[in-house]
Amino acid sequence: MATVASVSLLSEAEFGCEHLASQLMHDSAASNQFKASFIKTHNALGRRDIFNSNPSSYLKPKYTCLTCSEPCMNGDRKSHTENTGHQFYMESRNRALFCQGCEDLVYDHGLERCRSATPESTLKVARKRRFSESSADELYVKSNANRRPCAKQGVRGLFNLGQTCYLNVILQTLLHDPILSTYFLGNGHQPHDCTVADCIGCAVAEAFADFHSIDKPEGFAALNLLLASWRASPTLAGYQQQDAHEYYQFLVDKLHTSAEGNRENHEKGCSCFFHRTFYGKLRSSVTCDRCGNVTKTEDPIVDLSLDVQVQAKKRAMGGGTGPSATPTLSGCLESFTSPEKLMADVYNCSGCGNTPQKATKQLRIKKLPAILCMQLKKQRFEHTFSVSEKVEGRIDFPLSINMLPYTTNPDSAVDKSRYTYDLSSAVVHKGKLEAGHYYVYCRQGDEWMLFNDDQVTPVTEAEVLGVDAYLLFYNLRCLANAAS
Repeated sequence: MATVASVSLLSEAEFGCEHLASQLMHDSAASNQFKASFIKTHNALGRRDIFNSNPSSYLKPKYTCLTCSEPCMNGDRKSHTENTGHQFYMESRNRALFCQGCEDLVYDHGLERCRSATPESTLKVARKRRFSESSADELYVKSNANRRPCAKQGVRGLFNLGQTCYLNVILQTLLHDPILSTYFLGNGHQPHDCTVADCIGCAVAEAFADFHSIDKPEGFAALNLLLASWRASPTLAGYQQQDAHEYYQFLVDKLHTSAEGNRENHEKGCSCFFHRTFYGKLRSSVTCDRCGNVTKTEDPIVDLSLDVQVQAKKRAMGGGTGPSATPTLSGCLESFTSPEKLMADVYNCSGCGNTPQKATKQLRIKKLPAILCMQLKKQRFEHTFSVSEKVEGRIDFPLSINMLPYTTNPDSAVDKSRYTYDLSSAVVHKGKLEAGHYYVYCRQGDEWMLFNDDQVTPVTEAEVLGVDAYLLFYNLRCLANAAS
Protein backbone atom coordinates (compact mmCIF):
# COMPACT_ATOMS: atom_id res chain seq x y z
CA MET A 1 0.00 0.00 0.00
CA ALA A 2 1.23 3.48 -0.83
CA THR A 3 2.44 5.64 2.02
CA VAL A 4 1.25 9.18 2.73
CA ALA A 5 4.52 10.48 1.31
CA SER A 6 4.12 8.52 -1.90
CA VAL A 7 0.51 9.67 -2.29
CA SER A 8 1.65 13.26 -1.89
CA LEU A 9 4.41 12.64 -4.42
CA LEU A 10 1.95 11.03 -6.84
CA SER A 11 -0.41 13.99 -6.48
CA GLU A 12 2.39 16.45 -7.10
CA ALA A 13 3.66 14.55 -10.14
CA GLU A 14 0.13 14.13 -11.54
CA PHE A 15 -1.18 17.62 -10.87
CA GLY A 16 1.92 19.84 -10.80
CA CYS A 17 1.78 20.52 -7.06
CA GLU A 18 0.03 19.18 -3.98
CA HIS A 19 -2.03 22.37 -3.55
CA LEU A 20 -3.47 22.01 -7.03
CA ALA A 21 -4.13 18.33 -6.38
CA SER A 22 -6.27 19.15 -3.34
CA GLN A 23 -8.15 21.70 -5.47
CA LEU A 24 -8.93 19.32 -8.34
CA MET A 25 -9.16 15.82 -6.86
CA HIS A 26 -12.07 15.91 -4.43
CA ASP A 27 -15.04 18.27 -4.83
CA SER A 28 -16.22 18.06 -8.46
CA ALA A 29 -18.21 21.31 -8.24
CA ALA A 30 -15.23 23.25 -6.85
CA SER A 31 -12.95 21.56 -9.39
CA ASN A 32 -15.18 22.56 -12.33
CA GLN A 33 -15.45 26.11 -11.01
CA PHE A 34 -11.66 26.34 -10.75
CA LYS A 35 -11.22 25.09 -14.34
CA ALA A 36 -13.82 27.57 -15.57
CA SER A 37 -11.98 30.42 -13.80
CA PHE A 38 -8.71 29.22 -15.31
CA ILE A 39 -10.13 29.32 -18.86
CA LYS A 40 -11.90 32.65 -18.28
CA THR A 41 -8.73 34.33 -17.02
CA HIS A 42 -6.64 32.70 -19.76
CA ASN A 43 -8.95 34.00 -22.49
CA ALA A 44 -9.19 37.48 -20.94
CA LEU A 45 -5.41 37.86 -20.85
CA GLY A 46 -5.16 36.52 -24.40
CA ARG A 47 -7.44 39.24 -25.74
CA ARG A 48 -4.99 41.97 -24.75
CA ASP A 49 -3.28 43.35 -27.83
CA ILE A 50 0.33 43.47 -26.66
CA PHE A 51 1.52 44.76 -30.01
CA ASN A 52 -0.37 48.01 -29.47
CA SER A 53 0.92 48.39 -25.93
CA ASN A 54 4.17 49.76 -24.62
CA PRO A 55 6.58 46.77 -24.49
CA SER A 56 8.28 48.13 -21.37
CA SER A 57 5.06 47.62 -19.39
CA TYR A 58 5.54 43.87 -19.72
CA LEU A 59 8.95 43.75 -18.06
CA LYS A 60 7.28 43.33 -14.68
CA PRO A 61 4.48 40.72 -14.83
CA LYS A 62 1.10 40.99 -13.15
CA TYR A 63 -0.67 38.09 -11.49
CA THR A 64 -4.46 37.75 -11.83
CA CYS A 65 -6.18 35.90 -8.98
CA LEU A 66 -8.18 32.97 -10.38
CA THR A 67 -10.73 33.27 -7.57
CA CYS A 68 -11.61 36.99 -7.58
CA SER A 69 -9.84 38.24 -10.77
CA GLU A 70 -7.91 40.91 -8.84
CA PRO A 71 -4.57 41.78 -10.52
CA CYS A 72 -1.54 41.82 -8.23
CA MET A 73 2.09 42.79 -8.66
CA ASN A 74 4.77 40.38 -7.54
CA GLY A 75 5.15 42.05 -4.15
CA ASP A 76 1.38 42.24 -3.47
CA ARG A 77 0.56 38.62 -4.22
CA LYS A 78 1.57 37.25 -0.81
CA SER A 79 -0.53 39.76 1.15
CA HIS A 80 -3.53 39.11 -1.12
CA THR A 81 -3.30 35.38 -0.33
CA GLU A 82 -2.96 36.04 3.40
CA ASN A 83 -6.03 38.32 3.39
CA THR A 84 -8.30 36.21 1.17
CA GLY A 85 -7.00 32.64 1.23
CA HIS A 86 -6.79 32.68 -2.59
CA GLN A 87 -3.55 31.06 -3.69
CA PHE A 88 -3.73 30.51 -7.47
CA TYR A 89 -2.85 33.20 -10.02
CA MET A 90 -2.21 33.52 -13.73
CA GLU A 91 0.95 35.31 -14.83
CA SER A 92 0.29 38.01 -17.44
CA ARG A 93 3.17 37.49 -19.88
CA ASN A 94 2.76 33.82 -20.80
CA ARG A 95 -0.45 33.03 -18.89
CA ALA A 96 1.26 30.41 -16.72
CA LEU A 97 -0.30 29.15 -13.49
CA PHE A 98 1.30 30.40 -10.27
CA CYS A 99 0.77 28.73 -6.88
CA GLN A 100 1.39 31.00 -3.90
CA GLY A 101 1.56 27.94 -1.66
CA CYS A 102 4.61 26.76 -3.62
CA GLU A 103 5.68 30.34 -4.41
CA ASP A 104 6.40 29.16 -7.94
CA LEU A 105 4.93 28.59 -11.39
CA VAL A 106 3.38 25.14 -11.73
CA TYR A 107 2.59 23.02 -14.79
CA ASP A 108 -0.57 20.92 -14.95
CA HIS A 109 -1.12 18.69 -17.99
CA GLY A 110 -4.92 18.71 -17.76
CA LEU A 111 -5.16 22.48 -17.46
CA GLU A 112 -2.74 22.88 -20.35
CA ARG A 113 -5.07 20.77 -22.49
CA CYS A 114 -7.90 23.09 -21.51
CA ARG A 115 -6.11 25.98 -23.22
CA SER A 116 -6.65 24.51 -26.69
CA ALA A 117 -9.91 22.69 -26.06
CA THR A 118 -13.32 23.81 -27.41
CA PRO A 119 -15.70 25.44 -24.91
CA GLU A 120 -17.97 22.38 -24.97
CA SER A 121 -15.19 19.99 -23.97
CA THR A 122 -13.20 22.27 -21.66
CA LEU A 123 -14.26 20.61 -18.42
CA LYS A 124 -14.05 17.09 -19.81
CA VAL A 125 -10.50 17.09 -21.12
CA ALA A 126 -9.04 17.87 -17.70
CA ARG A 127 -10.19 14.57 -16.23
CA LYS A 128 -7.13 12.56 -15.37
CA ARG A 129 -6.20 8.93 -15.41
CA ARG A 130 -5.65 7.88 -11.81
CA PHE A 131 -2.52 6.01 -10.87
CA SER A 132 -2.92 2.63 -9.27
CA GLU A 133 -1.25 2.67 -5.89
CA SER A 134 0.34 -0.72 -6.52
CA SER A 135 1.08 -0.36 -10.23
CA ALA A 136 4.32 0.08 -12.10
CA ASP A 137 3.27 3.73 -12.58
CA GLU A 138 3.60 4.36 -8.86
CA LEU A 139 7.02 2.73 -8.71
CA TYR A 140 8.20 4.82 -11.68
CA VAL A 141 6.96 8.07 -10.20
CA LYS A 142 8.40 7.30 -6.78
CA SER A 143 11.79 6.60 -8.35
CA ASN A 144 11.93 9.59 -10.69
CA ALA A 145 9.73 12.43 -9.41
CA ASN A 146 11.14 14.94 -6.98
CA ARG A 147 10.62 18.49 -5.86
CA ARG A 148 12.58 21.04 -7.87
CA PRO A 149 14.72 23.19 -5.53
CA CYS A 150 12.76 26.37 -6.29
CA ALA A 151 14.55 28.44 -3.68
CA LYS A 152 17.85 27.98 -5.51
CA GLN A 153 16.60 29.09 -8.90
CA GLY A 154 18.19 32.40 -9.87
CA VAL A 155 20.50 32.33 -6.83
CA ARG A 156 23.89 31.24 -8.12
CA GLY A 157 27.29 32.40 -7.06
CA LEU A 158 30.32 33.12 -9.23
CA PHE A 159 33.64 31.41 -8.63
CA ASN A 160 36.61 33.69 -7.99
CA LEU A 161 39.16 33.02 -10.75
CA GLY A 162 41.95 34.89 -8.98
CA GLN A 163 41.29 38.45 -7.75
CA THR A 164 38.15 38.60 -9.94
CA CYS A 165 35.69 39.66 -7.26
CA TYR A 166 35.46 43.08 -8.99
CA LEU A 167 34.05 41.32 -12.07
CA ASN A 168 31.76 39.05 -10.04
CA VAL A 169 29.94 41.88 -8.23
CA ILE A 170 29.27 43.84 -11.44
CA LEU A 171 28.13 40.73 -13.32
CA GLN A 172 25.83 39.70 -10.44
CA THR A 173 24.31 43.20 -10.56
CA LEU A 174 23.59 42.82 -14.28
CA LEU A 175 22.30 39.25 -13.92
CA HIS A 176 19.70 40.36 -11.36
CA ASP A 177 18.44 43.30 -13.39
CA PRO A 178 14.99 42.59 -14.94
CA ILE A 179 15.60 44.95 -17.88
CA LEU A 180 18.80 43.18 -18.89
CA SER A 181 17.30 39.73 -18.25
CA THR A 182 14.47 40.54 -20.65
CA TYR A 183 16.99 41.64 -23.28
CA PHE A 184 19.53 38.83 -23.03
CA LEU A 185 17.00 36.01 -22.50
CA GLY A 186 14.78 37.32 -25.29
CA ASN A 187 15.76 38.50 -28.74
CA GLY A 188 18.68 40.62 -27.64
CA HIS A 189 22.31 39.93 -28.46
CA GLN A 190 22.52 36.58 -30.27
CA PRO A 191 25.99 34.98 -30.06
CA HIS A 192 25.27 32.62 -32.97
CA ASP A 193 24.72 35.64 -35.25
CA CYS A 194 27.73 37.62 -33.99
CA THR A 195 31.01 37.54 -35.95
CA VAL A 196 33.03 39.82 -33.63
CA ALA A 197 36.01 38.11 -32.04
CA ASP A 198 36.08 38.21 -28.22
CA CYS A 199 32.75 40.04 -28.15
CA ILE A 200 31.80 41.29 -24.69
CA GLY A 201 28.10 41.14 -25.61
CA CYS A 202 28.43 37.44 -26.46
CA ALA A 203 30.27 36.74 -23.19
CA VAL A 204 27.59 38.50 -21.13
CA ALA A 205 24.82 36.71 -23.05
CA GLU A 206 26.52 33.39 -22.28
CA ALA A 207 26.66 34.33 -18.58
CA PHE A 208 22.91 35.06 -18.58
CA ALA A 209 22.17 31.70 -20.22
CA ASP A 210 24.40 29.86 -17.74
CA PHE A 211 23.03 31.75 -14.75
CA HIS A 212 19.43 30.86 -15.60
CA SER A 213 20.12 27.19 -16.25
CA ILE A 214 17.81 25.39 -13.80
CA ASP A 215 19.84 22.20 -14.15
CA LYS A 216 22.84 23.81 -12.46
CA PRO A 217 22.00 25.31 -9.05
CA GLU A 218 25.67 25.49 -8.02
CA GLY A 219 28.01 28.38 -8.77
CA PHE A 220 29.66 28.92 -12.13
CA ALA A 221 32.65 30.73 -13.60
CA ALA A 222 32.40 33.62 -16.06
CA LEU A 223 35.64 32.59 -17.74
CA ASN A 224 34.80 33.80 -21.26
CA LEU A 225 33.83 37.25 -19.95
CA LEU A 226 37.11 37.48 -18.05
CA LEU A 227 39.15 36.48 -21.10
CA ALA A 228 37.22 38.84 -23.40
CA SER A 229 37.78 41.68 -20.89
CA TRP A 230 41.50 40.95 -20.77
CA ARG A 231 41.80 41.00 -24.55
CA ALA A 232 39.77 44.21 -24.84
CA SER A 233 41.74 46.11 -22.20
CA PRO A 234 45.44 45.55 -21.42
CA THR A 235 45.01 47.29 -18.06
CA LEU A 236 42.58 44.57 -16.97
CA ALA A 237 44.78 41.66 -18.07
CA GLY A 238 46.30 39.67 -15.25
CA TYR A 239 45.31 38.70 -11.73
CA GLN A 240 45.79 42.03 -9.98
CA GLN A 241 42.83 43.63 -8.18
CA GLN A 242 40.76 46.07 -10.25
CA ASP A 243 38.27 48.77 -9.29
CA ALA A 244 34.66 47.60 -9.63
CA HIS A 245 33.46 51.06 -10.63
CA GLU A 246 35.98 51.30 -13.46
CA TYR A 247 35.07 47.80 -14.62
CA TYR A 248 31.39 48.78 -14.70
CA GLN A 249 32.23 51.74 -16.93
CA PHE A 250 34.34 49.51 -19.17
CA LEU A 251 31.61 46.85 -19.43
CA VAL A 252 28.86 49.35 -20.26
CA ASP A 253 31.03 50.89 -22.99
CA LYS A 254 31.79 47.49 -24.54
CA LEU A 255 28.14 46.41 -24.37
CA HIS A 256 27.18 49.64 -26.14
CA THR A 257 29.80 48.91 -28.82
CA SER A 258 28.40 45.40 -29.30
CA ALA A 259 24.83 46.64 -29.91
CA GLU A 260 23.50 46.68 -33.44
CA GLY A 261 23.07 50.20 -34.83
CA ASN A 262 25.05 51.91 -32.07
CA ARG A 263 26.69 55.30 -32.56
CA GLU A 264 30.12 55.98 -31.11
CA ASN A 265 29.44 59.71 -30.82
CA HIS A 266 27.01 59.97 -27.91
CA GLU A 267 26.46 63.68 -28.51
CA LYS A 268 24.62 62.91 -31.76
CA GLY A 269 22.26 60.59 -29.91
CA CYS A 270 21.98 56.81 -30.04
CA SER A 271 18.83 54.71 -30.00
CA CYS A 272 20.45 51.34 -29.22
CA PHE A 273 19.23 49.34 -26.23
CA PHE A 274 22.31 49.83 -24.06
CA HIS A 275 22.47 53.58 -24.63
CA ARG A 276 18.84 53.98 -23.56
CA THR A 277 19.40 51.67 -20.57
CA PHE A 278 22.70 52.89 -19.14
CA TYR A 279 23.41 56.38 -20.46
CA GLY A 280 22.12 59.63 -19.03
CA LYS A 281 23.08 63.24 -19.66
CA LEU A 282 24.58 65.79 -17.28
CA ARG A 283 24.26 69.56 -17.81
CA SER A 284 26.86 71.99 -16.50
CA SER A 285 25.84 75.67 -16.24
CA VAL A 286 28.45 78.36 -15.53
CA THR A 287 27.12 81.86 -14.75
CA CYS A 288 29.44 84.85 -14.81
CA ASP A 289 29.19 86.81 -11.55
CA ARG A 290 29.90 90.06 -13.38
CA CYS A 291 27.65 90.08 -16.48
CA GLY A 292 25.33 87.13 -15.85
CA ASN A 293 26.34 85.31 -19.06
CA VAL A 294 25.44 81.61 -18.86
CA THR A 295 27.51 78.90 -20.56
CA LYS A 296 25.89 75.45 -20.79
CA THR A 297 27.51 72.14 -21.72
CA GLU A 298 25.99 68.65 -21.75
CA ASP A 299 27.91 65.39 -21.44
CA PRO A 300 26.84 61.72 -21.45
CA ILE A 301 27.18 59.83 -18.15
CA VAL A 302 26.86 56.19 -17.09
CA ASP A 303 27.00 56.95 -13.35
CA LEU A 304 27.10 59.69 -10.76
CA SER A 305 30.27 60.02 -8.65
CA LEU A 306 29.28 61.55 -5.32
CA ASP A 307 31.91 62.85 -2.92
CA VAL A 308 30.80 61.88 0.58
CA GLN A 309 33.62 63.88 2.15
CA VAL A 310 32.25 67.11 0.66
CA GLN A 311 29.00 66.61 2.52
CA ALA A 312 30.85 65.66 5.70
CA LYS A 313 32.93 68.87 5.53
CA LYS A 314 29.79 70.95 4.96
CA ARG A 315 28.23 69.38 8.05
CA ALA A 316 31.37 70.13 10.05
CA MET A 317 31.20 73.78 8.95
CA GLY A 318 27.54 73.99 9.89
CA GLY A 319 26.24 73.73 6.35
CA GLY A 320 24.58 70.36 6.72
CA THR A 321 20.90 69.77 7.40
CA GLY A 322 19.38 67.58 10.07
CA PRO A 323 20.73 66.38 13.39
CA SER A 324 22.28 63.13 12.11
CA ALA A 325 26.05 63.03 11.73
CA THR A 326 25.79 60.22 9.17
CA PRO A 327 25.92 61.45 5.56
CA THR A 328 22.90 60.59 3.43
CA LEU A 329 22.52 59.82 -0.25
CA SER A 330 20.09 62.70 -0.70
CA GLY A 331 22.58 65.00 1.00
CA CYS A 332 25.33 63.88 -1.37
CA LEU A 333 23.04 64.52 -4.36
CA GLU A 334 22.21 67.97 -2.99
CA SER A 335 25.91 68.74 -2.64
CA PHE A 336 26.54 67.41 -6.15
CA THR A 337 23.87 69.67 -7.69
CA SER A 338 24.34 72.74 -5.48
CA PRO A 339 26.01 75.93 -6.88
CA GLU A 340 29.79 76.09 -6.62
CA LYS A 341 31.88 79.28 -6.68
CA LEU A 342 34.68 79.44 -9.28
CA MET A 343 37.68 81.72 -8.93
CA ALA A 344 38.67 84.03 -11.77
CA ASP A 345 41.72 81.96 -12.67
CA VAL A 346 39.61 78.97 -13.81
CA TYR A 347 36.94 80.70 -15.94
CA ASN A 348 37.12 83.12 -18.87
CA CYS A 349 33.77 84.77 -19.69
CA SER A 350 32.91 85.20 -23.38
CA GLY A 351 30.48 87.96 -22.45
CA CYS A 352 33.30 89.92 -20.84
CA GLY A 353 35.69 89.62 -23.80
CA ASN A 354 37.11 86.23 -22.71
CA THR A 355 38.61 87.80 -19.61
CA PRO A 356 39.02 85.90 -16.32
CA GLN A 357 35.96 86.37 -14.11
CA LYS A 358 34.54 84.88 -10.97
CA ALA A 359 31.57 82.62 -11.73
CA THR A 360 29.08 80.16 -10.27
CA LYS A 361 28.93 76.58 -11.57
CA GLN A 362 26.03 74.18 -11.11
CA LEU A 363 25.52 70.57 -12.25
CA ARG A 364 22.07 69.17 -13.02
CA ILE A 365 20.87 65.92 -14.56
CA LYS A 366 19.41 66.54 -18.00
CA LYS A 367 18.46 62.91 -18.73
CA LEU A 368 18.17 59.96 -16.38
CA PRO A 369 19.01 56.40 -17.47
CA ALA A 370 16.83 53.38 -16.73
CA ILE A 371 19.64 51.87 -14.63
CA LEU A 372 21.24 54.50 -12.40
CA CYS A 373 24.65 53.75 -10.85
CA MET A 374 25.98 55.98 -8.07
CA GLN A 375 29.56 55.75 -6.83
CA LEU A 376 30.20 56.92 -3.28
CA LYS A 377 33.67 58.45 -3.41
CA LYS A 378 34.62 58.00 0.22
CA GLN A 379 36.93 55.02 -0.12
CA ARG A 380 40.11 56.75 -1.17
CA PHE A 381 43.52 57.36 0.37
CA GLU A 382 44.47 60.53 2.17
CA HIS A 383 48.20 61.13 2.61
CA THR A 384 49.50 62.53 5.88
CA PHE A 385 53.29 62.83 5.93
CA SER A 386 54.45 59.28 5.11
CA VAL A 387 51.23 57.51 6.08
CA SER A 388 48.38 56.69 3.71
CA GLU A 389 45.03 56.07 5.33
CA LYS A 390 41.81 54.93 3.76
CA VAL A 391 38.86 57.26 4.24
CA GLU A 392 35.90 55.28 5.61
CA GLY A 393 32.38 56.20 6.61
CA ARG A 394 28.98 54.68 6.01
CA ILE A 395 26.29 56.61 4.15
CA ASP A 396 22.54 56.26 4.69
CA PHE A 397 20.71 55.33 1.50
CA PRO A 398 17.02 54.48 0.90
CA LEU A 399 15.24 51.60 -0.83
CA SER A 400 13.56 54.16 -3.11
CA ILE A 401 14.57 57.65 -4.16
CA ASN A 402 12.97 60.50 -6.11
CA MET A 403 15.52 62.01 -8.51
CA LEU A 404 13.34 64.93 -9.66
CA PRO A 405 14.98 67.57 -7.36
CA TYR A 406 18.36 66.93 -8.99
CA THR A 407 17.26 67.32 -12.61
CA THR A 408 16.91 70.30 -14.94
CA ASN A 409 13.13 69.98 -14.82
CA PRO A 410 11.86 73.06 -12.96
CA ASP A 411 8.26 71.82 -12.77
CA SER A 412 7.74 70.33 -9.33
CA ALA A 413 4.15 69.40 -10.22
CA VAL A 414 5.13 66.67 -12.72
CA ASP A 415 4.39 63.02 -12.13
CA LYS A 416 7.00 61.93 -9.58
CA SER A 417 6.70 58.29 -10.70
CA ARG A 418 8.70 59.27 -13.79
CA TYR A 419 11.64 59.98 -11.50
CA THR A 420 11.25 57.30 -8.81
CA TYR A 421 14.00 54.69 -8.55
CA ASP A 422 14.16 51.47 -6.52
CA LEU A 423 17.36 49.98 -5.12
CA SER A 424 18.45 46.83 -6.95
CA SER A 425 22.07 46.24 -5.82
CA ALA A 426 24.65 47.51 -3.35
CA VAL A 427 28.36 46.77 -3.87
CA VAL A 428 30.64 46.78 -0.82
CA HIS A 429 34.44 47.02 -0.74
CA LYS A 430 36.52 45.91 2.23
CA GLY A 431 40.25 46.25 2.79
CA LYS A 432 42.84 48.15 0.79
CA LEU A 433 42.14 49.32 -2.74
CA GLU A 434 45.03 47.27 -4.14
CA ALA A 435 44.30 44.12 -2.15
CA GLY A 436 40.72 44.40 -0.91
CA HIS A 437 37.62 42.35 -1.59
CA TYR A 438 34.24 43.09 -3.17
CA TYR A 439 30.86 41.53 -2.46
CA VAL A 440 27.36 42.59 -3.48
CA TYR A 441 23.79 42.58 -2.17
CA CYS A 442 21.20 41.98 -4.92
CA ARG A 443 17.43 41.99 -4.92
CA GLN A 444 16.09 38.56 -5.87
CA GLY A 445 12.34 38.92 -6.40
CA ASP A 446 10.99 40.13 -3.06
CA GLU A 447 14.09 39.03 -1.16
CA TRP A 448 17.71 40.14 -0.82
CA MET A 449 20.77 37.95 -1.26
CA LEU A 450 24.42 38.48 -0.38
CA PHE A 451 26.76 37.27 -3.14
CA ASN A 452 30.31 36.79 -1.89
CA ASP A 453 31.86 35.13 -4.94
CA ASP A 454 30.36 31.59 -4.98
CA GLN A 455 28.85 31.91 -1.47
CA VAL A 456 25.19 33.00 -1.42
CA THR A 457 23.40 34.03 1.79
CA PRO A 458 19.84 35.37 2.27
CA VAL A 459 19.73 38.70 4.13
CA THR A 460 17.12 41.17 5.34
CA GLU A 461 16.38 44.66 4.02
CA ALA A 462 17.69 46.10 7.28
CA GLU A 463 21.03 44.37 6.73
CA VAL A 464 21.27 45.80 3.21
CA LEU A 465 20.46 49.34 4.34
CA GLY A 466 23.12 49.09 7.05
CA VAL A 467 26.08 48.22 4.80
CA ASP A 468 28.98 50.53 3.96
CA ALA A 469 28.23 50.72 0.22
CA TYR A 470 30.69 51.70 -2.50
CA LEU A 471 28.34 51.44 -5.51
CA LEU A 472 24.56 51.72 -5.50
CA PHE A 473 22.38 50.61 -8.41
CA TYR A 474 18.82 51.89 -8.76
CA ASN A 475 16.19 50.96 -11.35
CA LEU A 476 13.61 53.35 -12.77
CA ARG A 477 10.30 52.14 -11.34
CA CYS A 478 8.06 53.04 -14.28
CA LEU A 479 9.82 52.39 -17.59
CA ALA A 480 6.77 53.41 -19.62
CA ASN A 481 7.33 56.99 -18.39
CA ALA A 482 11.10 57.11 -18.71
CA ALA A 483 12.37 60.47 -17.51
CA SER A 484 14.17 62.74 -19.95
